[in-house]
Amino acid sequence: MINKETEIKKAVLDEKTVNRLIELSGIWEEEGCTTGLIKNTAEDLREPVYAAYDGGEIIGYAFGHFYTQEKKAGYVQPGGKCFYLDELYVLPQYRSRGTGKRLFDAISAEAAEQADFLCLATSTKDYKRVLKFYVEDGKMDFHDAFLTKKLK
Repeated sequence: MINKETEIKKAVLDEKTVNRLIELSGIWEEEGCTTGLIKNTAEDLREPVYAAYDGGEIIGYAFGHFYTQEKKAGYVQPGGKCFYLDELYVLPQYRSRGTGKRLFDAISAEAAEQADFLCLATSTKDYKRVLKFYVEDGKMDFHDAFLTKKLK
């Protein structure tokens, strides 16, 4: 169900927004749902950033950066214009309401103005849910998987 009351808009990395995004990344880290995630610092945050607001409070965010592909990749030639989605996070109580999809769609629309490809890597403990979100619902192509198994 899409939550129409939650407002999605482009945010500016002012002090209040930076502090809230750092706070949310700390909550994300504490959830333990993402392998290797550590709480952001101000230096980790990049624009463009989109935020989901409920009653004026940020309850989710997405940010990333533009780059030009330097080396040949199976799907992007050198010189290809890309957007890398660094992070997309929604507080647990706001999930499964369409908030994440709306954040993804908003940042994807901006990325499409300057880039030919949207790319991301994810380190999740719930790969089925992430694949559904990005591949099935988000219409992304699946290209790579880096898997690990602890041996000792």
